[in-house]
Amino acid sequence: MKKLELRHVGFLWSELKALVGSPPFILLTLLGNGLICLSAILFYLIEEGTNPKVRRFMDALWWAFAPATTTGYGDITPATDAGKVLSILLMLLGLAIFAMYTALFAETILASKNTGDEGA
Repeated sequence: MKKLELRHVGFLWSELKALVGSPPFILLTLLGNGLICLSAILFYLIEEGTNPKVRRFMDALWWAFAPATTTGYGDITPATDAGKVLSILLMLLGLAIFAMYTALFAETILASKNTGDEGA
C-alpha cells in the first residue's frame, strides 16, 4: 500500500476546491436547494390548517429536509394524501440528487488519484 504523501493531499484539496466552483456542482446545489424550498412551500400550503404539526413555514422547511436527505426524522409527517405524494416525490428526487453529488466527488477523487499516480 502506498504511503499518502502531503503533495497528494494538497493536490486533492485543490481538485475539491475546483469541484465546488464547477458549473455542474453549482447547478446541482441550486437545484437541490430550490427543490427543498419549493417542496417546503407546497407542503405548507397543503398541510397548514390540516396538520397540527405545521403551524408556520419553518415547520414545513424542517419537514422538507427530512425526506430530501432521507433521514426520516419523523417529527412532522404529512396528514393529507397530497402531502404524502409530495413526500414520496421529494424522497426519490433527494436520493437522485445525493447520488449525483456522490458521482461528482468520486469522479474528482479518482481523477486526482490517477493524476497523482502518473506524476509519481
